[in-house]
Amino acid sequence: MSAVAQLSDGRRLRSERSRQAMINAALILIEEGNFAPTAKQISARAGVGIRSFFRQFEDMDQFFAAVDEHTVGSFWESFLHEGDREGTLTERLESIVATYAKAFEEHRSLLLATKSLRWSSRILKENYERYQQISRANKERWLREIIQLPVDDRELADAYLSFEMWHRLRDIQGLSCSAAQTLVLKALTRLLNP
Repeated sequence: MSAVAQLSDGRRLRSERSRQAMINAALILIEEGNFAPTAKQISARAGVGIRSFFRQFEDMDQFFAAVDEHTVGSFWESFLHEGDREGTLTERLESIVATYAKAFEEHRSLLLATKSLRWSSRILKENYERYQQISRANKERWLREIIQLPVDDRELADAYLSFEMWHRLRDIQGLSCSAAQTLVLKALTRLLNP
Protein backbone atom coordinates (compact mmCIF):
# COMPACT_ATOMS: atom_id res chain seq x y z
CA MET A 1 0.00 0.00 0.00
CA SER A 2 1.38 3.40 -0.93
CA ALA A 3 2.02 6.12 1.63
CA VAL A 4 -0.73 8.25 0.02
CA ALA A 5 -3.24 5.40 0.32
CA GLN A 6 -2.25 4.79 3.97
CA LEU A 7 -2.63 8.50 4.75
CA SER A 8 -6.04 8.55 3.07
CA ASP A 9 -7.18 5.46 4.99
CA GLY A 10 -5.93 6.98 8.25
CA ARG A 11 -7.88 10.21 7.64
CA ARG A 12 -11.02 8.27 6.76
CA LEU A 13 -10.76 6.17 9.93
CA ARG A 14 -10.19 9.28 12.09
CA SER A 15 -13.16 10.93 10.42
CA GLU A 16 -15.37 7.91 11.10
CA ARG A 17 -14.20 7.79 14.73
CA SER A 18 -14.95 11.51 15.16
CA ARG A 19 -18.38 11.08 13.60
CA GLN A 20 -19.21 8.16 15.91
CA ALA A 21 -17.82 10.03 18.93
CA MET A 22 -20.15 12.95 18.20
CA ILE A 23 -23.19 10.69 17.85
CA ASN A 24 -22.28 8.92 21.10
CA ALA A 25 -21.72 12.27 22.83
CA ALA A 26 -25.16 13.49 21.79
CA LEU A 27 -26.79 10.32 23.09
CA ILE A 28 -24.95 10.67 26.41
CA LEU A 29 -26.02 14.31 26.74
CA ILE A 30 -29.61 13.32 26.01
CA GLU A 31 -29.49 10.51 28.60
CA GLU A 32 -28.19 13.07 31.10
CA GLY A 33 -31.28 15.21 30.48
CA ASN A 34 -30.02 17.69 27.89
CA PHE A 35 -32.81 17.11 25.38
CA ALA A 36 -31.61 19.82 23.00
CA PRO A 37 -27.79 19.60 22.88
CA THR A 38 -26.04 22.13 20.68
CA ALA A 39 -23.28 21.41 18.18
CA LYS A 40 -20.85 23.12 20.57
CA GLN A 41 -21.90 20.93 23.51
CA ILE A 42 -21.76 17.78 21.39
CA SER A 43 -18.34 18.51 19.95
CA ALA A 44 -16.96 19.44 23.38
CA ARG A 45 -18.28 16.20 24.93
CA ALA A 46 -16.87 14.21 21.98
CA GLY A 47 -13.48 15.87 22.39
CA VAL A 48 -13.43 17.34 18.89
CA GLY A 49 -13.46 20.90 17.64
CA ILE A 50 -16.64 22.61 16.51
CA ARG A 51 -15.12 22.87 13.02
CA SER A 52 -14.88 19.06 12.95
CA PHE A 53 -18.58 18.87 13.74
CA PHE A 54 -19.50 21.02 10.74
CA ARG A 55 -17.04 19.22 8.49
CA GLN A 56 -18.92 16.01 9.29
CA PHE A 57 -22.43 17.45 9.32
CA GLU A 58 -23.67 20.27 7.15
CA ASP A 59 -26.24 21.30 9.76
CA MET A 60 -28.10 19.95 12.78
CA ASP A 61 -30.70 18.24 10.59
CA GLN A 62 -27.97 16.19 8.93
CA PHE A 63 -26.66 15.34 12.39
CA PHE A 64 -30.13 14.28 13.60
CA ALA A 65 -30.42 12.04 10.52
CA ALA A 66 -27.12 10.35 11.50
CA VAL A 67 -28.28 9.86 15.10
CA ASP A 68 -31.56 8.41 13.81
CA GLU A 69 -29.70 6.02 11.54
CA HIS A 70 -27.59 4.92 14.52
CA THR A 71 -30.55 4.34 16.88
CA VAL A 72 -33.46 3.32 14.66
CA GLY A 73 -32.73 -0.42 14.69
CA SER A 74 -32.90 -0.90 18.46
CA PHE A 75 -35.78 1.56 18.71
CA TRP A 76 -38.02 -0.33 16.29
CA GLU A 77 -36.88 -3.72 17.55
CA SER A 78 -38.27 -2.89 20.99
CA PHE A 79 -41.70 -1.94 19.62
CA LEU A 80 -42.21 -4.15 16.59
CA HIS A 81 -40.60 -7.46 17.45
CA GLU A 82 -41.10 -7.91 21.18
CA GLY A 83 -44.14 -9.27 23.01
CA ASP A 84 -46.66 -12.03 22.39
CA ARG A 85 -49.10 -11.20 19.61
CA GLU A 86 -51.20 -14.35 19.89
CA GLY A 87 -53.78 -15.47 22.42
CA THR A 88 -56.93 -14.00 23.91
CA LEU A 89 -57.67 -10.28 23.88
CA THR A 90 -56.70 -10.10 27.56
CA GLU A 91 -53.35 -11.79 26.89
CA ARG A 92 -52.61 -9.55 23.91
CA LEU A 93 -53.59 -6.43 25.87
CA GLU A 94 -51.23 -7.36 28.69
CA SER A 95 -48.47 -8.09 26.20
CA ILE A 96 -48.77 -4.89 24.18
CA VAL A 97 -49.00 -2.66 27.25
CA ALA A 98 -45.97 -4.36 28.85
CA THR A 99 -44.00 -4.16 25.59
CA TYR A 100 -44.78 -0.49 24.98
CA ALA A 101 -44.10 0.40 28.62
CA LYS A 102 -40.70 -1.30 28.48
CA ALA A 103 -39.84 0.36 25.16
CA PHE A 104 -40.99 3.81 26.35
CA GLU A 105 -38.82 3.44 29.45
CA GLU A 106 -35.83 2.24 27.44
CA HIS A 107 -36.07 5.04 24.87
CA ARG A 108 -37.59 7.70 27.11
CA SER A 109 -34.77 10.24 26.85
CA LEU A 110 -34.49 9.91 23.08
CA LEU A 111 -38.26 10.31 22.69
CA LEU A 112 -38.25 13.40 24.93
CA ALA A 113 -35.38 14.88 22.91
CA THR A 114 -37.27 14.22 19.68
CA LYS A 115 -40.36 15.92 21.09
CA SER A 116 -38.25 18.87 22.26
CA LEU A 117 -36.47 19.37 18.95
CA ARG A 118 -39.00 18.39 16.30
CA TRP A 119 -40.41 21.90 16.01
CA SER A 120 -37.01 23.08 14.72
CA SER A 121 -36.00 20.08 12.63
CA ARG A 122 -37.51 18.88 9.38
CA ILE A 123 -35.83 15.48 9.83
CA LEU A 124 -37.17 14.97 13.35
CA LYS A 125 -40.64 16.15 12.35
CA GLU A 126 -40.73 13.67 9.44
CA ASN A 127 -39.33 10.87 11.62
CA TYR A 128 -41.92 11.56 14.32
CA GLU A 129 -44.78 11.48 11.81
CA ARG A 130 -43.45 8.22 10.34
CA TYR A 131 -43.14 6.75 13.84
CA GLN A 132 -46.78 7.61 14.54
CA GLN A 133 -47.95 5.81 11.39
CA ILE A 134 -45.83 2.71 12.00
CA SER A 135 -46.83 2.58 15.66
CA ARG A 136 -50.55 2.86 14.85
CA ALA A 137 -50.30 0.06 12.26
CA ASN A 138 -48.42 -2.09 14.80
CA LYS A 139 -51.11 -1.54 17.44
CA GLU A 140 -53.88 -2.42 14.99
CA ARG A 141 -52.12 -5.62 13.91
CA TRP A 142 -51.53 -6.60 17.52
CA LEU A 143 -55.04 -5.70 18.68
CA ARG A 144 -57.19 -6.34 15.62
CA GLU A 145 -60.25 -5.33 17.66
CA ILE A 146 -59.18 -1.68 17.39
CA ILE A 147 -60.10 -1.62 13.70
CA GLN A 148 -63.70 -2.51 14.54
CA LEU A 149 -64.11 0.43 16.93
CA PRO A 150 -65.83 3.70 15.97
CA VAL A 151 -63.35 6.30 14.71
CA ASP A 152 -63.31 8.29 17.98
CA ASP A 153 -62.53 5.16 20.00
CA ARG A 154 -59.78 4.17 17.56
CA GLU A 155 -58.16 7.54 18.20
CA LEU A 156 -58.51 6.98 21.94
CA ALA A 157 -56.88 3.53 21.73
CA ASP A 158 -53.97 5.04 19.83
CA ALA A 159 -53.65 7.80 22.44
CA TYR A 160 -53.67 5.35 25.37
CA LEU A 161 -50.66 3.55 23.87
CA SER A 162 -48.78 6.72 22.96
CA PHE A 163 -45.57 8.10 24.40
CA GLU A 164 -47.45 11.31 25.19
CA MET A 165 -49.75 9.38 27.53
CA TRP A 166 -46.80 7.50 29.02
CA HIS A 167 -44.86 10.74 29.55
CA ARG A 168 -47.86 12.33 31.24
CA LEU A 169 -48.41 9.42 33.60
CA ARG A 170 -44.72 8.92 34.45
CA ASP A 171 -43.20 12.39 34.38
CA ILE A 172 -46.07 14.79 34.98
CA GLN A 173 -48.29 12.76 37.30
CA GLY A 174 -45.30 10.99 38.88
CA LEU A 175 -46.66 7.44 38.69
CA SER A 176 -44.39 4.44 38.94
CA CYS A 177 -43.85 2.36 35.83
CA SER A 178 -46.06 -0.37 37.26
CA ALA A 179 -48.89 2.04 38.18
CA ALA A 180 -48.78 3.72 34.76
CA GLN A 181 -48.86 0.33 33.05
CA THR A 182 -51.87 -0.72 35.16
CA LEU A 183 -53.79 2.44 34.22
CA VAL A 184 -53.12 2.09 30.51
CA LEU A 185 -54.14 -1.57 30.61
CA LYS A 186 -57.33 -0.71 32.50
CA ALA A 187 -58.28 2.04 30.03
CA LEU A 188 -57.63 -0.14 26.97
CA THR A 189 -59.52 -3.08 28.50
CA ARG A 190 -62.57 -0.89 29.13
CA LEU A 191 -62.41 0.42 25.58
CA LEU A 192 -61.94 -2.92 23.82
CA ASN A 193 -63.81 -5.25 26.16
CA PRO A 194 -66.67 -3.20 27.69
